[in-house]
Amino acid sequence: MLFSLTALALALLGTVQATPLARATTLTPLVDSVSADSSIPVLDLHKDSVSAHPNATLSTGAAKSDAADQIYPASLFFCRSTSCGSCTGYDLSIQPHETCLTPDFDFVSIFISQPSNEGLPFAIYTGPVGCGSFAQVPLVNTCYNAVNYIGWDFELIP
Repeated sequence: MLFSLTALALALLGTVQATPLARATTLTPLVDSVSADSSIPVLDLHKDSVSAHPNATLSTGAAKSDAADQIYPASLFFCRSTSCGSCTGYDLSIQPHETCLTPDFDFVSIFISQPSNEGLPFAIYTGPVGCGSFAQVPLVNTCYNAVNYIGWDFELIP
């Protein structure tokens, strides 16, 4: 009888395996507890809003000066308050692409600060825990309030 129970336990162990979700990579902030300039536009960002935008983050203006030819410096800010208040910023030039990343706190608004207003050659997606569903941040120098989700993860996609 002991043999039967042991064999049954081993059989169950061999067939039932739990695979935990991959933990997102946590980042080191560049700056903390800052707010976006009140002059930047504030828009809503809806989860699953990825199909309507190109795989790039665009500039907010049509005209670009000759001096505005650099992608970096550019920083990504995750904010604990709506309208981009109480934000923590991360240097985009050192973040890995195609990797689930997290600031390791809930955020409700997001903005990309880029002094040149050039736009980015990659897309930035944010979403709730798990890197399973996203909203694409379409423009630099624009604040986005997360709608129908509380953010935790993000990913840079070329």
